[in-house]
Amino acid sequence: MNSSLYVHIPFCKKKCDYCDFFSIGERDREGKPNNLSDSYISSVVSESKIYADFYEIQKWRTVYVGGGTPSLLSPSQIFSLISGIKESVGIENDAEITVEMNPDDVSVEFLDSCTKSGVNRLSMGIQAFDDKALRAVNRGASVEIIGKALENLKNHWSGRLSVDFIAGLPSHTYKSFENQFELLKKYPGIDHVSLYTLTVEENTPLWKKIEDGTIKFSYDKADRMWLKGRGILEKMGFCQYEVSNFAKKGFEARHNSAYWKQKNYVGVGAGASGTIYDFEKKSAVRWTNTLSIPAYIRGVDEEASSFSKNLSCFKRNIEELDEETFEFEFLMLGFRQLEGVSSADYEERFQKSLSERIGSEKEGGVFYQWKKNRLAGEKSFSDGRKVYFLNRRGILLLNRFLEELLD
Repeated sequence: MNSSLYVHIPFCKKKCDYCDFFSIGERDREGKPNNLSDSYISSVVSESKIYADFYEIQKWRTVYVGGGTPSLLSPSQIFSLISGIKESVGIENDAEITVEMNPDDVSVEFLDSCTKSGVNRLSMGIQAFDDKALRAVNRGASVEIIGKALENLKNHWSGRLSVDFIAGLPSHTYKSFENQFELLKKYPGIDHVSLYTLTVEENTPLWKKIEDGTIKFSYDKADRMWLKGRGILEKMGFCQYEVSNFAKKGFEARHNSAYWKQKNYVGVGAGASGTIYDFEKKSAVRWTNTLSIPAYIRGVDEEASSFSKNLSCFKRNIEELDEETFEFEFLMLGFRQLEGVSSADYEERFQKSLSERIGSEKEGGVFYQWKKNRLAGEKSFSDGRKVYFLNRRGILLLNRFLEELLD
């Protein structure tokens, strides 16, 4: 089989106050530098090869290098990582290969190394084109730095480009938030936008500042900003295809779509997660690697030198997904996409009626009520298939819809 591959680079110059992803800063608790070593890159490549052998993966259909801050990789490390993955297993000819980056790392040398190694898609976290909003969350960038990064991309990058924006950052004004979308006109090479609403995760520095009143934050304002941003993006030709993702036609993110369509993906690197599905048994195995980088590297080294090759040396947490969880995740992931859920796909996998499961025909059923309230719809095809979906209004209430399906 073929699979997608996620590579986690858990290093940052410093952590943004809202971030709860696994990453480590430039220095440890004792003030010593945390170096992104070549040994970590070697371990990631080795781990990908071990998983490919174990699951009989022939090629990677997509590769996504996320973090953390992957743009901290040196040019030689980028080349070693991508070429190592290619040599150990292989990548499909038309594979989407993405690397995340921060604006302050976008140098000509970085872009050249991406091009030479075969990276064909970059994803840059702008978050806000407003210095006050960026400083409010301890973001390591500025309007000047973002502008220089975009100029470098315009002049030295010919691949695809996605950018991230966050609605609701403290100190972000409505006017500034709306004005930042002008960047998409100035830099037409941007073909994909991820627009998120700020989520305040418990125990992050931002959460603590909001709790003690140091920073003011409004969920209602964040939601209103997001809705305004969605409207602007759609007028500019970016179509919403998932809860937080917008793309010009034909430029949807293939890697992320693999998650949403329950396709296999292997996660490598400290803190990375992966899921391999068994559709015949209607189950799946999901794992999350250790957050200790030394333990991670030791585990990969032990597995690589082991004769058993049964993944027992890997330091990770494993979860077995039963049929009930597998089926609910299918619905959860399907309904977060604007295209919705196909009855044929559901019935092929679970041998039962999707219409009955979601209550689309019976008065009082969950989907029936959502259709009645103009929050959902369905399409019928000549071959008998139906597709059920939440519309633009309904998808904003996705969590409530899923809770009702569970009742």
